[in-house]
Amino acid sequence: MFELMRSYYDSISREKFLSDLSNKNDVILLRDREGVIQGFSTLRIVQLKIGGKTLRGVFSGDTVIDRAFWGSRALGKTFLRYLFFQKIRRPLSPLYWLLISKGYKTYLMMANNFPEHYPRYDRPIPPDTKALMDAFYSALFSDDYDPKAGVVRDSEADRLKAGVAEISEQLIESNPRIAFFQRSNPRWREGVELACIARMNLWMPALYAIKVFLIDRALGPVCRFNRAASPRAKKERTIE
Repeated sequence: MFELMRSYYDSISREKFLSDLSNKNDVILLRDREGVIQGFSTLRIVQLKIGGKTLRGVFSGDTVIDRAFWGSRALGKTFLRYLFFQKIRRPLSPLYWLLISKGYKTYLMMANNFPEHYPRYDRPIPPDTKALMDAFYSALFSDDYDPKAGVVRDSEADRLKAGVAEISEQLIESNPRIAFFQRSNPRWREGVELACIARMNLWMPALYAIKVFLIDRALGPVCRFNRAASPRAKKERTIE
């Protein structure tokens, strides 16, 4: 896991990586058929008492997927299944996904798939949601969270290597969510992370399945052609 992380991030040490890992509850591991780890995401369950209620969140920590498997839905589906099982343990209590993002691709994973998420380009954060975010992130990053800017600044934070998730002018002009991420977190190259929140509900797996079905049906011929022509197509199909 550490070697994979080091391939895509600068300023990362084994000691810090292990220290961060020791504070997590679970890890999603993505392996190929040979058993080699090709991706992972670390997870921590966070509980807060606010107004007499206990609120739960799932915080995503270190997350990386090897370049050969970019485009695979394995992580998204596994993470959504994880959230679903956390939700059904207490179906009547709200459950939140807490994400800090130093790259636009991670932000899009949330923004493209969770109807109720913040911050977002098309509407301001409601005051009650902002208060909830501040409570969660102040508990997680007491010294590094800036509630006014909505970012986490850690002087020892790792940074994405150059070329891993660059934001071009074309991306900014073509995708309002990427443009919003750039405006909200202009120092992402320095390891500054945008604090985000999304709400999980019991309908999310069904909505995601329908969305994937419609996309595959609309783009099926194109996707089949591209995958057949791609030298990494075989690898993408084998990540689990």
